Amino acid sequence: MTISPTITVFTGPSLRPADLIRLHALAAERNRTLDLRPPVRRHDLLALIGAESPRKIIMLDGEFGQSLAVSVTEVRALLFAGQPLSGASSMGALRAVECRTIGMTGSGWVYEQYLNGSIDSDGDVALLYDPEDFTPVTIPLVNVRWLLAERVKEKDLSTEEASSALEIAQALNFRDRRHSVLLKQWKRGLPESAAAALEAHFATDRLDDWDRKRLDALEVVEAALLS
Repeated sequence: MTISPTITVFTGPSLRPADLIRLHALAAERNRTLDLRPPVRRHDLLALIGAESPRKIIMLDGEFGQSLAVSVTEVRALLFAGQPLSGASSMGALRAVECRTIGMTGSGWVYEQYLNGSIDSDGDVALLYDPEDFTPVTIPLVNVRWLLAERVKEKDLSTEEASSALEIAQALNFRDRRHSVLLKQWKRGLPESAAAALEAHFATDRLDDWDRKRLDALEVVEAALLS
């Protein structure tokens, strides 16, 4: 009998507690083992080399900082040991782009933006989050980019208004880019109609709808559970 591989996911602020409950339910429904772990740190991948049970490893979130971030060397060691690794959403998307030539795979909108050069700064995925439950405290710039692109597509904003809104968001340090602060800055710097079109998406029950990191994370984990 073929044993379905364990799906190990390094996650954090890219997924909400309710998302984790839903993914565990899907795993149970599909008779799969879902191994959820905190954001990946230096040496976490090395600890998985030689694991006895077959597994798929998905990297979503990871610690930043020179002494904490998972390194390309670790990714290479894991891949060369024959362990498949995929990435999306945040640190996973960054490392997937960097390591695609040695076998790491990537997926999702964030990954594609880095791959095609539309985004080139690691800081675009950076955010502050609650260390207790990983709830995001600030908005990563990549989510702002997604929101503005969608609003232009739906003709809620002009290209010029979206460009101005992005400049305002970029001027805020990622530690300061809280929802209330960003919206206040947009109201000050954008035409009233543009600010109003964006404010509609800041309702509490709509915030997750334009969290592109979350959407990418859900897509890759659900695809793994259903495969």
